[in-house]
Amino acid sequence: MEQVNETANAVRKEVTISAITVDKVYKGDFQKEGTMSAQIRQEVTTVSFYPSKQVSSSLADNPFKTTEFGFEETDHSNTEKRVAWIDVPAGVSADDVLAKIPVDANLYRIMSNRPILSNHQAYSIEAGQKTLDDYANSQVVRFGEGSKNAGQLIKDANGKPQYRQVFYSNTTKADVEMRTEKADDFYASALIRAEFQGASTVVGQSLHS
Repeated sequence: MEQVNETANAVRKEVTISAITVDKVYKGDFQKEGTMSAQIRQEVTTVSFYPSKQVSSSLADNPFKTTEFGFEETDHSNTEKRVAWIDVPAGVSADDVLAKIPVDANLYRIMSNRPILSNHQAYSIEAGQKTLDDYANSQVVRFGEGSKNAGQLIKDANGKPQYRQVFYSNTTKADVEMRTEKADDFYASALIRAEFQGASTVVGQSLHS
């Protein structure tokens, strides 16, 4: 387990990252010739510590860190399960895949108010194989199975649709935050807009998968 400590002026966080595991190796419906798919997983547990008193605000800084005041803290723990898929040579086993994954590899997350496109996905739109709405509908953040709000959209802290993608990196790569506070800086398909106009959305919840 790898632990990273992050200290902010108002909130202290401890992040624990599990080792990558391989769930399965299988042949997908649209598999490239000579390849199979490996489903890999990593868990990121974040414990956030909140001070009982605040010494700064959205407008005023403080030269002392909150931890220097010795205030009591309350904590909240959240575990995010990250899953990604990679192409692997046909015939390899889950153990073979795991043996090839470097120690420093990780699954990093991108969050955005617009669909997140790789070069291959951008090409599929240009070629008319997919639409931006297709990617928006598949990437938009929703509550997972087992939640009382299962299937409902989760708005970001600014009340906008948010999109999430997880990718594998051979070297440790930090998460990418692309969400903004600008009210009109977002994309929503017709389906997502219709849901936003209804009641099936929840604002500012922790992310789970």
